[in-house]
Amino acid sequence: MPKRFVRKFDASQYKHHAKGIYSMAIRTRGDFVFLRGQTGFDLGGTFVGRDDPGAQAEQACKNIKQLMEEAGGTITDVCKLVIYVTDVSYRPAVYAMIDKYFKDVHHCSTGIVVRGLALPELLVEIDAYAVIDRDPA
Repeated sequence: MPKRFVRKFDASQYKHHAKGIYSMAIRTRGDFVFLRGQTGFDLGGTFVGRDDPGAQAEQACKNIKQLMEEAGGTITDVCKLVIYVTDVSYRPAVYAMIDKYFKDVHHCSTGIVVRGLALPELLVEIDAYAVIDRDPA
């Protein structure tokens, strides 16, 4: 299967963002899926969770679930998450949402505290990497 782009993302609407057309996800080599970092923006571009890291993480997880389905997989195919937060105190709220959406997935995870993200209102961003499992066992 050649590289397949899943859901275009037009960055030109954001003032502090790189300009161009990107993909929210790319499925390649048949089963590998790489997702764009997901934040408090829903897939329609509406921002959710101003000043609420838990709400932003929940929206990011909803996006990951939806994008995985659009790529032909499920959230259980996610193998690795990289979670960026702008304050260490946000981790409990963020990880509570990750635990809610990724219950029993047993993915690998890396958490990083950063000084800032692409936009000042973003408190959390989640990168996801997946391999779609074709084996029903």
